[in-house]
Amino acid sequence: MMTLELDDETADVLNALATQQHLSPAQLVKTALLEYLEDCQDTKRAEAAYQRYLESGKASHNLDDVVKA
Repeated sequence: MMTLELDDETADVLNALATQQHLSPAQLVKTALLEYLEDCQDTKRAEAAYQRYLESGKASHNLDDVVKA
């Protein structure tokens, strides 16, 4: 369990958005945080994959050239 302190303005925005989405503020924060953390993991994986690609020396081709072939 964690506690999060928000300034009044941020809390008001959170509460308004939570109401609009028919969620509790806690559910909205949890969902947003999980999505953010997943995005961070995906970014790290993509960067690692791209680095492996660059290190492999393999050539890439743009889509227009592939379609013409």
